[in-house]
Amino acid sequence: MIAKRRRQGQAGGYGFSANALKAVAIATMLVDHAAHALVVPDTTQNLIIYGVMRFIGRITAPVMFYFIVEGYHYTRDKNRYTIRLAVFAAVSYLPFVWFMTGGPPRSGTYLELNVIYTLLVGFLALRAYREIESVMLRALALVALTVASIPGDWTYIAVFCILAFERFYGDFPRQAKAYIIITLVTGAQDFFYPVIGLITGKYVSDISFAIALINLGRFVPIGLLYFYNGTKGSGGKLAQWGFYAFYPLHLIALCVLAAR
Repeated sequence: MIAKRRRQGQAGGYGFSANALKAVAIATMLVDHAAHALVVPDTTQNLIIYGVMRFIGRITAPVMFYFIVEGYHYTRDKNRYTIRLAVFAAVSYLPFVWFMTGGPPRSGTYLELNVIYTLLVGFLALRAYREIESVMLRALALVALTVASIPGDWTYIAVFCILAFERFYGDFPRQAKAYIIITLVTGAQDFFYPVIGLITGKYVSDISFAIALINLGRFVPIGLLYFYNGTKGSGGKLAQWGFYAFYPLHLIALCVLAAR
């Protein structure tokens, strides 16, 4: 109820629905993955194109982390939600390995795990945080799940963000502050390495600056989520299942295009 009142007061009938924000996440994911698969940053022009596209792509995952928390609070059946994530993480395993490595799983690539896997681990961490009564068992479960997230896309950052969004659920300013702190701490090397290089006079490659600028895109989702109006939006089952189905399909399509 606290969260609902906050959204109604904040949005006042305007803003973005959950399905609209998920559509944005899907679109920005496609841009990001297209850059990874199809753009080689071997020239200044290509590096700029690559950097802009991947900057846009930093929007996707944090929006999905946020809606994992929303899903926990609004789903009627948390077990079914968990199974859905597990099924699509499994379905997306081979397409993601192919996308990341250019071929089937082999020694050294078996643990290239996709973002739906990471969302699954984050959701399990959220359930442990809320549903395990024993402090000791809860702590052990959260540590184990954080370790389990490391092979996944976005790794432990996903678990930290999901738990932070849950910890301050219903208080968006505090959610935003927690997210910004996590982003600054986990991205410190990428953000500050070029600056330190300039200060010390050491050589810093163009790609290092590009990575720093790309990761600045991780702050953009907070601006979008501020305008979340708390409504589900239109789209029905198509919107509900769209992200999960689109994820492996677009990876396969990009792999085919990259192989040409």
